[in-house]
Amino acid sequence: LVVNALAERYHWRIEPHWIVWLPGLVVGLNVAVQAFSQPGDQVLSCTPVYPPFLTAPKNSGRETLAVPLALNRAERRWEIDFDALERAVTPRTKVFLFCHPHNPVARVWRREELVRLADFCLRHNIVLQSDEIHCDLVLDPSLPHVPTAMLSPEIAARTVTFMAPSKTYNLPGLGTSFAIISDAKLRAQFTKATEGIVAEVTTLGYAA
Repeated sequence: LVVNALAERYHWRIEPHWIVWLPGLVVGLNVAVQAFSQPGDQVLSCTPVYPPFLTAPKNSGRETLAVPLALNRAERRWEIDFDALERAVTPRTKVFLFCHPHNPVARVWRREELVRLADFCLRHNIVLQSDEIHCDLVLDPSLPHVPTAMLSPEIAARTVTFMAPSKTYNLPGLGTSFAIISDAKLRAQFTKATEGIVAEVTTLGYAA
């Protein structure tokens, strides 16, 4: 069902074994921080953002590196401040928690912005965690959602994509979400970090 939905809606063709089931997005953010960084490392996010993006690093003894979005008054929209990202990044920066589409500024990131962000992560050897649970709520047909991991094989190999039915169908109480991780090494690291601390998705959640 997930494989077919992504192919139909976004022309994104994934393999079933790329899917790692989770009881929620916030769990996924915390697992990602533990899987791809060490205590004392830095985790990037663009602010303002959903609060668990900023607390997940602290929960595991990492440093939250918050880089404010820039307000483009002429275009009347918030944008990624790439110059600020370059100033903020250090050799200790290991993970980027990215919200796409963005909560709360309601930006649907354009392909050119995603390509630039992907290049930033590749150049600095950063693992990109792309929260895409709001993707089905984009209503403007001129701004289709582009899954970050679709940009290129290179960025797919550095990306963990989070999705869920919770926003689309208003089902957060069922505690069902998933990560899509095409790279076997990243998937193994992520799965290892879930062992013993992440609950299984319920049968009702799978059915829904």
